[in-house]
Amino acid sequence: MQISGKPVALTLKQAVWLFFVLCLLCLTCTAKAAGLELTPGLGRVSPAQHIDYLEDARNRLGVTDLLHQGGALPWQALQDDVPGFGFSDTPHWLRIPVRVFDTEIPWYLEVAYPHLDYLDIYFVVNNQLIEQHHMGDTLPFYDRLRVYRSFLVLIPSAEKLTALNGDFDGTLEVYFRVQTQGILKVPVTFWEQNAFWKKEQVTMMVKGGYFGLLLIMALYNFVLFFVVRLRSYLFYVVYVLFIGLYGFSMEGFGYQYLWPDYPGWQEVSAMMFLLFSTMFRCVFTMGFLELKQRWQPGYNFLMALVSSSLLLLILSVWLPYNLTVRLVTVLVIPSTLSCLVIGIVLYFKGFSSARYFVIGWLMYYLGALAAIFSNIGLIAINDLTENLLYFGVVAEIILFSLALADRINQERRQKVAAQNQSISNLERYKSLYDNAIEGVFQCSVDGKLKGANPAMSTMLGYSDAEELIQVFNIKGLDSFFDAMHFNEFNQALAHNGRVQNYEMKGFRSDGQVCWLSVSAQVETGLEAGDERVINGFVFDITQRKRSEEQLLFLSRHDPLTGLVNRREFEGRLEQALDDVRKKHEVHTFLLLDLDQFRLINDSCGHVAGDELLRQVTSQLRALTRGGDVLARLGGDEFAILLSNCGIENARAVADKVRIKIQDMRFAWDNRAFDLAGSVGLVSLNDEIGSVKELINKADAACHSAKESGRNRVHVFDPADTVLASQQTQMQWAARITEALEHDLFELHVQPIIPTRSELIHKSSFEVLLRLRYRNELVFPGSFLPAAERYNLMPKVDRWVVRNVFSWLHKNPEKAATLADVAINLSGLTLGDEGFADFLHHQFNEFRIAPEKICFEITETIAVTNLSTTIQFIDKFRGIGCSFSLDDFGSGFSSYGYLKNLPVDYLKIDGTFVRDLEHNEIDRAMVESINRIGHVMGKKTIAEFVENDRILALLRELGVDYAQGYGISKPFPIDQISAQRYAG
Repeated sequence: MQISGKPVALTLKQAVWLFFVLCLLCLTCTAKAAGLELTPGLGRVSPAQHIDYLEDARNRLGVTDLLHQGGALPWQALQDDVPGFGFSDTPHWLRIPVRVFDTEIPWYLEVAYPHLDYLDIYFVVNNQLIEQHHMGDTLPFYDRLRVYRSFLVLIPSAEKLTALNGDFDGTLEVYFRVQTQGILKVPVTFWEQNAFWKKEQVTMMVKGGYFGLLLIMALYNFVLFFVVRLRSYLFYVVYVLFIGLYGFSMEGFGYQYLWPDYPGWQEVSAMMFLLFSTMFRCVFTMGFLELKQRWQPGYNFLMALVSSSLLLLILSVWLPYNLTVRLVTVLVIPSTLSCLVIGIVLYFKGFSSARYFVIGWLMYYLGALAAIFSNIGLIAINDLTENLLYFGVVAEIILFSLALADRINQERRQKVAAQNQSISNLERYKSLYDNAIEGVFQCSVDGKLKGANPAMSTMLGYSDAEELIQVFNIKGLDSFFDAMHFNEFNQALAHNGRVQNYEMKGFRSDGQVCWLSVSAQVETGLEAGDERVINGFVFDITQRKRSEEQLLFLSRHDPLTGLVNRREFEGRLEQALDDVRKKHEVHTFLLLDLDQFRLINDSCGHVAGDELLRQVTSQLRALTRGGDVLARLGGDEFAILLSNCGIENARAVADKVRIKIQDMRFAWDNRAFDLAGSVGLVSLNDEIGSVKELINKADAACHSAKESGRNRVHVFDPADTVLASQQTQMQWAARITEALEHDLFELHVQPIIPTRSELIHKSSFEVLLRLRYRNELVFPGSFLPAAERYNLMPKVDRWVVRNVFSWLHKNPEKAATLADVAINLSGLTLGDEGFADFLHHQFNEFRIAPEKICFEITETIAVTNLSTTIQFIDKFRGIGCSFSLDDFGSGFSSYGYLKNLPVDYLKIDGTFVRDLEHNEIDRAMVESINRIGHVMGKKTIAEFVENDRILALLRELGVDYAQGYGISKPFPIDQISAQRYAG
């Protein structure tokens, strides 16, 4: 018979093959469904490929949900030997079908990872929950059914399962619900009871050997630390201890034996120990490799890692645990790798002791990588990856000990080499001792000279050391050193044990005075046994002391006349005032001003003026007593402090001085000049509060003598002085009013130049005011105080603004070459409510671009009324004007208000600039002001630039602009076209 044209025999053959394949498939499905077989005698069974898992992303599933929904849930087959899910804090379910045979030997279910927060195990037969266990390291350790460092559960026997479920067919389903904030892995193993405890014995021996080895190495190196006192050993010991504690915690021993009642500490302990080990690993590396001396970048990097570890250690108190674990993992890998790389770099730099260090870190690094990658799920978890870290740590510990030992041997070799070098140095010492230019000596503490080199002998005028020692010990100390100086030196040496650069007066063999700088210390010499000796060095500083004495004299005296200068004289006046207050002594201050000095100086030159001053000095010396103080205060001003002299006697002396000057005839270059002098007298009394007040009163008396017709003596009278001052101020006020009415003021300008080529731009000038009075130019210092006192400054400032704007309007070609012109404004003007409207009117009338105008305001004015000043600046900066803060640094709160003051330029007070090339403090002040100004986005201008050297220093300091006589003196504004100052 045929079916579809083919023989029946062929169809039967196909049917047989089909039946065979179906049987194989059924057997396979049965084996899968049957699951893992716990066959007696196997000892250990790994579930491996029999595990299905399910992620409960919403944390809503319970065991009843899994049993009811059955296959509707998306179970996935596990591909790895050990379930590992890396960093995941969502619950995961695992399912393992197990075939349980009736046997008398019980089986254990072990989850060999002790750091699971929650572990729930359910035994299910035919969708019926038979038994459940709730565990995790969030619970106290002794709440567990079995005291074991990991999680251990007894599997119900077949007899028990049959009793609980009559339909039990030998298949048991085990469900796991696991959740943790750290690394989630579930290493599940089934053990026969006997096999488990045999394995546990081996494990305890291995782990005990591991931790015992760490402890032994720590104790051994701790003892070495006390022997060699090398801090690297101490850091190494602490590092080993924390590595051991980390392993002790990770294996669960810590929770079992040390802190079983503290689940919270169990959660964070491993990370804490790992962070501490990371810190001390880096510290040990820095110390052992001497990174601070050998390679600063490596030292800085490891210090950054130590700081990061410490910061993370502190933050871990508040950070979520899962975030802390991630951060620690990220930190440990680069820290370990960096130690390895730094060791390699140092090895190639020639540090041979780094070879053991590098190999040790390499072993540790490989183990650490395997542990970390397996924990986060990048590689499979197995026995090798689980224990490779411990092998690496052991190898590292041993190699580090070898490295430290090698370090000691190397240092011992270096010490031997150093000793040999010392012997060689000692052989050269004799030559250095004999040929040194400084004196070297040794003496006993009671002053007996024991030894000296040739330089010491020559310094004191002796032919050789033997002669010096012999004479010294015979004549004694008084013949060589000033007794007072030597006693002070000896007391300081006895008190401190050493003295540095003590300056002592000495005497040479011919009796001449010399000055010596002595440095010495008390020592106990080997040759002298326990006897203390003094070893020291001596430098001859005679020439330096003479120069210092000359400089001291010049600092206190006028170099032209040899008289006491102003500074020294003010000190003498201060002392005299103090004597008047405390001792009630009577002194009088005489101030002399030559009436014809300027005429002689201008017509005959400075040489003639200097000669006149010397002749006047000679005459004044003849009129002063021994106790009087004669001084030249400057220019043609002389002063005499008449000691113990009342006002009447002082008047007689003053008349003698006046007459003596009057009788002098000064001849120069075939010309003769009559002289005269105005003298002011002030009696020192308790009412005078300061030297400044005293000088002002004497100056007022002298001024009154001049105002009275010159060649007179005037005794200070407070009433006369006040009246004279008021009259002078009133006179200037009248002159200012007249100048405003008749345009007697004149505008001068002084250039402001950039200090660097990149700042080159159009010219900038500061407008300066002069007063033409009796065909002479009067500077502002003479008339502006009166203008301020009588409230004339707003009118003066209006005159300046209107005339500057008018000049710019009339000279458009010149104005086009200008960047801006700076106009000074007074405090009274800023407080004038109508000044702002006046300015707006001037801008509109003369059509001046606001960018051409820069207003200068002094620091003291800005601080006096800060809010008004800021309002004014904001108003006119808004239309395009710029602002400069003048005399910056002269106030007491400069930096405090500057951040709130919207100016464009800072003009550094000229008192700091004038002595910039000689005064380090002034230089530091200029540098500070310039830096602060730049930080705040402001340009800086230096005043009082007197020479090219100051300009060069300003350029080095980064100051933007400069102004002063060293650049250009002020000149009339109309001459701008003839002088271009574009930098």
